[in-house]
Amino acid sequence: MQGSDMAARAPHISLSINFHAVGVHPRSWKLVPDRDAAWSFQTRLEVARIAHDGVFDALWLPDLPMAITPPEQAPLHISDPQLLMAAIAARIPDIGVVPTVSSSYTEPYTVARNIATLDEISEGRAGVNVIASYNPRIAQNYGGDAVPDYAERYARAAEYLELFGRLSDSFRLTRDWDKQPDAARYLYDPAGRREIDHVGPFFKVRGPLPVPQSPFGRPLLSTAGGSEHAVGLAAKYADVLYAALVDKASAQDFVAGLRAQVAAEGRPEGAVKVVPGIVPIIGSTTDEAKRRLEQLVGLLGESIDPVARVAKLLDLDPATLHPDRPLTEAQLSTPSPNYKRPLGFFHAITDVARRGDLTVNQLAREFQLGGGHKIIVGTPDIVANTIIDWYRSGAADGFVLHLQDLPLDARDFVDQVVPLLRRAGHYPDGYAKGSLRSRLGIPGAL
Repeated sequence: MQGSDMAARAPHISLSINFHAVGVHPRSWKLVPDRDAAWSFQTRLEVARIAHDGVFDALWLPDLPMAITPPEQAPLHISDPQLLMAAIAARIPDIGVVPTVSSSYTEPYTVARNIATLDEISEGRAGVNVIASYNPRIAQNYGGDAVPDYAERYARAAEYLELFGRLSDSFRLTRDWDKQPDAARYLYDPAGRREIDHVGPFFKVRGPLPVPQSPFGRPLLSTAGGSEHAVGLAAKYADVLYAALVDKASAQDFVAGLRAQVAAEGRPEGAVKVVPGIVPIIGSTTDEAKRRLEQLVGLLGESIDPVARVAKLLDLDPATLHPDRPLTEAQLSTPSPNYKRPLGFFHAITDVARRGDLTVNQLAREFQLGGGHKIIVGTPDIVANTIIDWYRSGAADGFVLHLQDLPLDARDFVDQVVPLLRRAGHYPDGYAKGSLRSRLGIPGAL
């Protein structure tokens, strides 16, 4: 698939940061002088300011509401995403704020109300990334022993996403209401507030929200994942799909398949943007960037043994792997019973292995860091050209950066890569007016 139709794409390459405190790796705290930075709100503010300097579209804050990492690792998801994003939105202008919530362990009414409030605080910059939780330790924080099975998790997510959209539209203010005949009697047009009266398998919600929709319309709605169920939910409900895509040809096929499903749902072209995660490792030369990657692998405690690395990525028995042989078709096709991560990561990794007929040794080099996202190692030109190539070929509408050493990596990217994207004509000089959805080119956004 060649992405030649500009109307189907974002108006520019969309960039966001996967917003961890000092880096996405649980041992990133070892890279910074002050270990307390891992807990510091000021560190997060500094990263947000750098992202704003780089005219990033948004801060993407992931969340796994649990704290079970060993003491040599920082919990990846420390602060409550909605509260943290509200605090940042009040201090940093322009940039979008997109917290993650679990459809498995939150209520759509509460989240829709919170995000509508965040959209009001940020003047149209709010979004939400809705995921279906898969880790049993999260369930054990919310009264359960294990997560529901896969089908039930996604059935609940579908109902949740439908309700979020309906609630987001449930209270709209009529503009110029003060000029209407009934304005003296009513604060707002009663016709603009509608009850939901939803009764479904998982939720019973009357509605409407008490928070009126902002003048910019509904907040941005993101989902994540590359499985069949995840893509189906994105095609029906989402504005953005955040996915693990590593091979460009596979990404082109993935985007084409998603667009076909979006059209089948009766939605307009370009209604869903695809933003894969990337791990940029930048050096003044390619050799310097490669040394930086090797340094990070050592400092962050990742195994340099290819068998151990691939076994960890795919939850395979190391005894079944040989460094100089490719994975078997059975290993490539079906996750092991021990595999607990999102299926999109499994497919991203195994697709690269299959298309390149890679040995275990070669596959381990492709995924030395990142856990399943694309690693780009090289000079600022190499990083920028890879991003531009994917955008121009229709493999992605933008990217979510997974940075290991914050705020240093963010500053290097903004200073060295962003000017090259701008020079190529695919990146803005400043923030355009309007909502986060409108900046991404979502049809009908204000």
